[in-house]
Amino acid sequence: MNNQDFSKLSEATYVTAENYKRYRLIMRYFYDQHRSMNDLLYRGDILKFMQEDIKFPNYQEKELDQDLNSLISWGNLEQRQEMSQPKSIEEYKNRHFRYQISETSVVIEDMLENIANLHKGTRGSLDKNIFERLLVCLTRLEKETPEGQQLLDIWEDTVTHFSRISKNTTDYIGYLNSEKSELQMQTEVFLVYRDKFINYLRDFIIAMQNKAYQIQHSFENVSEACLERIFQQILKKEKEIPRLEILTIDENQIRKEFFEKWNNMKSWFIDQPHKASEYSLLLNQTNHAIRKMTHLMQRFSDQMQQYHSRKKDYMLLAKWFLDCENLDEANELSAYLFGFEKTKHYYVKPCSSDNKYEDMWEIDPTIHETVPRIRSYSRKTKSDSFERKQAEKDELRNKHLRENKQLENGILSYIKDNKIDLKDVGFVEKDVRKILLKWLSLSFQKEDNIIQTEFNMSIKITVDTAEIITLCSEDGELTMPRVVYNILKKEIS
Repeated sequence: MNNQDFSKLSEATYVTAENYKRYRLIMRYFYDQHRSMNDLLYRGDILKFMQEDIKFPNYQEKELDQDLNSLISWGNLEQRQEMSQPKSIEEYKNRHFRYQISETSVVIEDMLENIANLHKGTRGSLDKNIFERLLVCLTRLEKETPEGQQLLDIWEDTVTHFSRISKNTTDYIGYLNSEKSELQMQTEVFLVYRDKFINYLRDFIIAMQNKAYQIQHSFENVSEACLERIFQQILKKEKEIPRLEILTIDENQIRKEFFEKWNNMKSWFIDQPHKASEYSLLLNQTNHAIRKMTHLMQRFSDQMQQYHSRKKDYMLLAKWFLDCENLDEANELSAYLFGFEKTKHYYVKPCSSDNKYEDMWEIDPTIHETVPRIRSYSRKTKSDSFERKQAEKDELRNKHLRENKQLENGILSYIKDNKIDLKDVGFVEKDVRKILLKWLSLSFQKEDNIIQTEFNMSIKITVDTAEIITLCSEDGELTMPRVVYNILKKEIS
């Protein structure tokens, strides 16, 4: 990089010069005419335009000549003499010129227009169809074998679609996250557009997710040979462009720029080991925008609800109480509407039973000791000796093993032809029923409905919802679909 890269840009002088309002108006007129394919303008056309503007009603030819000369000297305009034969000395002195905006000035006016759009808040969009167009280009690079100009056209279309995705989505998310947008979201007017915004974001997410995997797959499957052919076409195009200057084409630099562009597009969609892709970040940001809108609208609705008059509600309640025939009926209505006037609160310790299938009325009651809430009170402590109580532990362990073995034998008694069909079971013990229902619940969490039980059995459970059965037990009847427990494997314990 040399010093020339940082030289003063004289073409931008008109933006900050003393008479910048006149200069910018003239340059905007040239820019609009350029976009309308009318590049060469006469002096009289420019003068007429300036005089019609309400800001410069007294604009004169002398001022126009000064402004045009200044813009020509800065390189904003190019002056061209009209090729005609003068018929008099006066016509020769008053030569006819036409003026054209320079390429650099077109770029500057583009920039100024973009800046104006930023201030207006119109930035970007979420085009859900652009992913489909990008996928079509990548698929052609992946599966077809185009050559020559066709291959170069596909590459240019790919870059164009990706550029639109990258720029428009980034700009639109930035627009949604701007302070101005957040303030507008908190106004009552935004309630009308809330659903439109949310549906717009949701449709974009769905379209993006539907195509993202295919785009990632296509990026990974484009071969190195195809990329090399694209590079050769780009290089060929550069060499075929006629130039008056003698320039040496740097093939290494072109190759570097091409593969950097490809890798950047690829990493935009595919996560790297230590860096999330822009696609993942965009997905998170879009979901965050939906959540933020929903949260803001909920908060705004809550605020509006605070100021909502409940006069009609209270009048209706008063009418209900007025219609009560006696005080007892009014007290009963009050209890329904406002709850009990005086309630008792109970403190219950956690369940101390080790059997999670034990019913509540089978558990021993807990004892709660109420202590005084005064500072002078202190609980009396007494040091006790420690006892191992090994005999009691062994007895409890043996009791648990016997109960578990008894439960296993009860389940095994229902097995016929290596399965338990609840349709054929007329009566089942309460503990066995609880185990069978637990296994059924666990099978719903498995895709293949195969579970491993605590009795070293591998069971596949099938449910026939078309047939309803009744399962009887000592504590009642259970109506449920037909369930079959198929024993796949039984290990000897």
